Amino acid sequence: MSDDSGYIQFLAEARSGDRTGMGRLAVLVLERLRPFVFRMTLDHDATEDILQDTLLTMLCRLDALRDDARFWPWIYRIAWNRMQDRLRDRRLRSVHEAGLLGRRSVEGCWHGDASLLDAEVRRETLQQVSCAVSQLNCQQRDLVHLRCYDQLPYTEIAARTRTTPGRARVRFHRAKESLRSQLACCVISS
Repeated sequence: MSDDSGYIQFLAEARSGDRTGMGRLAVLVLERLRPFVFRMTLDHDATEDILQDTLLTMLCRLDALRDDARFWPWIYRIAWNRMQDRLRDRRLRSVHEAGLLGRRSVEGCWHGDASLLDAEVRRETLQQVSCAVSQLNCQQRDLVHLRCYDQLPYTEIAARTRTTPGRARVRFHRAKESLRSQLACCVISS
């Protein structure tokens, strides 16, 4: 993780009502939370929505934070709660839509079944990919996370893994090939 010890100064400025301090704190929070939220949602639009909700909640409840040293756990908990709220809303909406749309048919096609089937296929695919990633060796799994989930360039990956960008690229290519063969095995066995 990057050194962001300056958040205490930004936090103090934000509490005093300084818009510049609020902006700096918001940028710092966005940079740190974006990879975490994206790893959980795997959806750029959902990630941005959750981050906006998190920032809004942070700014509204900033005075409720008693211990500045607990800022990061507090902000991660807010983001986690926003993700859970979004998931709960999506589940309720899909159940509601399935109940309403499943009753209406147009030329024998049940609309609710199509969206539920798409959701089930997506869930199974994500589960297979997650299973395949977990079967990679530790180095390959780290490379996949850094490149795909954190979306880091090869130069940053090289700096974090203490290697060259070219070698990071080769190792990531090999990790993708291993992942591809793991997924092929999963498809054949299921």
